[in-house]
Amino acid sequence: MRKLLLATVILLLANGLKGQSLCHEITQNIRCSAGSDMAYPGSTQLQMTPPPEGWKPFYISHFGRHGSCFLDHAESYDIPYRILEAADSLGKLTSLGHDVLRRLDCIRHDVYDRWGELTELGAYQQQQIVRRMVNRFPKVFADGTTVDARSSTKLPCVLSMEHAMSQLVEIRPSVEINHNASKRDMSYLDLSDRQLSALQADTSMQAALTAFAQKCQHSKRLMDALFNDADYVRNHVDADKLYDGLFRVASNIQNTEMRKSLTLYDLFSDEEACCSWKKENARTYCTYSPHARTAVPLLRKMIAQADSYILQHKHGAHLRYGYEHVLLPLLFLLDIKGCGINVSDPDAIDKKGWADFKLCPMAANIQFVFYAPKLAPSQVQRFDDVLVKVLLNEIEVKLPLKTMLLPYYHWSDVRDYYLKKLDAYEE
Repeated sequence: MRKLLLATVILLLANGLKGQSLCHEITQNIRCSAGSDMAYPGSTQLQMTPPPEGWKPFYISHFGRHGSCFLDHAESYDIPYRILEAADSLGKLTSLGHDVLRRLDCIRHDVYDRWGELTELGAYQQQQIVRRMVNRFPKVFADGTTVDARSSTKLPCVLSMEHAMSQLVEIRPSVEINHNASKRDMSYLDLSDRQLSALQADTSMQAALTAFAQKCQHSKRLMDALFNDADYVRNHVDADKLYDGLFRVASNIQNTEMRKSLTLYDLFSDEEACCSWKKENARTYCTYSPHARTAVPLLRKMIAQADSYILQHKHGAHLRYGYEHVLLPLLFLLDIKGCGINVSDPDAIDKKGWADFKLCPMAANIQFVFYAPKLAPSQVQRFDDVLVKVLLNEIEVKLPLKTMLLPYYHWSDVRDYYLKKLDAYEE
C-alpha cells in the first residue's frame, strides 16, 4: 500500500512539474504563449544522431503545416479596435488605452486585405526548412533524383510549397521537381470528419472546457489599465472578448513584419500569458484529439509511397503541405512525443506535458527519413533492410515501439505497427 501511495505521489509531482516547466518556458519566451500561432522557432537540434555505419539516407516522407500567416478574419483585428474606439469617443480610455488603440490602428492598416495570407516570415520559414533538409540529407537530393510535392488547394499551403520548391531549385537545380495543388489530393491532405465534428460539439468535454476557460480568464487588471470608468466597462464592454482579442492579436504579431517595431505583449503579465496559453492549449487538444482517424488516409498514403520507393530502389522525397487540422490528427495517430495522450480533464492537459507550441507552431513539420545499406542493383530491397527515423519540427523523436538503435527503427517494425493501428481505426 505504501509503495502504491508513493508511486501515485511521484506521478502527481511529475505531472505538476511538467505543467510548471511549460509555464516557465513561456516566462522565458512569451512568444510560446501563442501556442499554435507561435512562429516557427527554427531548428533547435543542431547535431543529428549518426546512423549505424554503412547506412545512408535515400528517401524522405514529409508533411508540413503552412508557414506564418496573418489571422484569418478582419474581425480578429476589428473587434478589439472597435471596442476601444467606441470608448475613446466617450472619453473612457486611459493614456494606455489611447496607446493601445493607436497600435491596433497600425496593425489593422498593415494587415488590411491580407487576412489569412502567408507572411514574408512564413515564406522564409519554408525556404529554410528545405535548405536544412538538403544540407542534412544531401544523398536524398542527389543529381537526377525526383522530388514530388503536393499541397492543399488553400492559398497559404500552396504558397508554402512554392517557396520551398523555389529554394530547392536554387540549391539543387539538377533535381527533378513535380509539384501540384489539386482537388484530387485533398482526399488525404485536407480530410475532415463531419460525424466526429458533430459528436464533438455535444460532448461533456466541451462543458468541462468552457468551465476551465472561465477559470483561466483574468481580464480585470487589464480593463482597469485601459479604461478610466469601471461602470462603463461593466455595462458596455465585453471584457473577456476584448481581453482574448487583444491576446490573439498580440500573439500573431510575431508572424508579421510588424514584430520588428511593435508589440502588445507588454499588456500581459507572465501569469496572464500562461493562463491564456493554458486555455487555448486545452481548446486545441479538445478540438483535434477526437480526430486522429481523419489522418488515416494520409498515413496510409505515406506508408504506400515509402514502400514503393524501397522496392524500386529509388531516391527522392515526397513533400506535402497542409493545415494544422491535418498535422495534429497525424501526430495523435502516430502518438509521438506524448501527443496521443487520452485526457478527459482540461486542467490536466498541460500538466501531462501536452503543449501545442511544441507540437504545431506555424510551419510545423514531420519528416520520416529512410536509410539503407548499399545494395547491388540485382539485390531485392526488403522492408527489414531499411531503417527510419522521425523528426518533429526537425528534432529527432521516439516512436511508441521498441528499438535497439534509437532514434532509428526498422521500417518493417514501424509499418507493421501502424498498419495494425490503421486497420483498427477503420474497423
